[in-house]
Formats: sequence, structure tokens, C-alpha cells
Amino acid sequence: MGWPYHHFSQRSLAKVVFALIMVNVFVSPLFDSFLMPVRASNSSYSAIIFDFAYQPLRIDVTTGTEVIWTNNGNTQHTVTSSPQTNTTQRGTPLISSGPLNPGQNFSYVFYEHGVYPIQCGFHPTMNSLVNVTGSDLQPPPVTTPPSVDYTPYVIGGTIAGAVVVASMALFVRRRTKKTGRFGISLAIELASARERFLEARLFL
Repeated sequence: MGWPYHHFSQRSLAKVVFALIMVNVFVSPLFDSFLMPVRASNSSYSAIIFDFAYQPLRIDVTTGTEVIWTNNGNTQHTVTSSPQTNTTQRGTPLISSGPLNPGQNFSYVFYEHGVYPIQCGFHPTMNSLVNVTGSDLQPPPVTTPPSVDYTPYVIGGTIAGAVVVASMALFVRRRTKKTGRFGISLAIELASARERFLEARLFL
């Protein structure tokens, strides 16, 4: 039975390997970009916390705006819904940044219109107000990143491995043939030389 890869060459192997590299470099990022969730762009509003006060004291925005508070003071502060105002279904503050160290920031996107009083959890005298106008918006659903199917990568790796193994086997087979032929030729030459030597001794 003939060797199935007798038409295969090292140049063909190089082309296959190059094609696999190109797929990994250019095609895989495209699949990753399709799998990555995209968030709609929203307008933003920047506010600061400084000298035990929110600046500005009143913020007027429309629904869908992301408000970003940055602590530019020298101590910890929070951005928290004032007590007995806006709460979640579990009764916790709707807006709750937790402790913000100097230089840290906190952001919140307002999807519903209304008035949102803000108070620092460490300093009750620090108060602010966010007034949101416009039509209510539906918040984006919370989704988990889809699992990546590695089957194409496994198949590609298997094919590449098979190509490499077949190429090496072909190379070894060719080298074996060449070495075998050389060995046979050498044996024939040695046998002929021995016969000539024996014939020469008979005439001596």
C-alpha cells in the first residue's frame, strides 16, 4: 500500500502552519468581539466631594445619565441615599457607594425620573440632591458572559498535529529510503572489491 502523503512537501506544511497562525491571529479576535457584550453609550455627569461637601449640591440630569462622584477630600466619604428615601426591595439604600478613600470615585446610572437625596454615611450634615427628569428607561439586563466553545480550537489543533506527525513520518521515510539505498550500494561495492582482491591473489 502506497504512502498516503507522498505528494505532501515541506512547503505544503509551511502553508498549513501559516494558515493556522492567521486564523488564530485574525479570526479568533473577531469571534471574541462578537461574544463580548456591548453597553449602550450614556451621557455622564461629574461631581466631586471636597471640604465635607458635595459639589454641586444639586445635580439636574435626564434619565440614562451616569453621575460620577470623585472624592477629592482628605478623608473617607460615601455617596448614599438619604435615610427613609430611596431604597431597594430589601430595604437597603438604593444608592450606596460604600467608603470612598481620597481619590476614589463612584458612579450610578439613573434610569427612572425622580428626586434622589444623597447623604454621607460618615457625616450626616453632608447632603446633596439629584433631580432626574425624562421618560423612564429600562435598565440593561444583567447577563453572564457566554461560555466559549473550544471545539473549533481542539479540531484545529488536532488537524495541525496530524499534519506535523505525517510530515515528520514522510521525512523519516524518505531519509530511510536514501540511507537504505546508500547501504545497499556500499555493500555491493565492498563485495565486488573483495572478489577482485580474491581473484588477484589467485594469480599471484
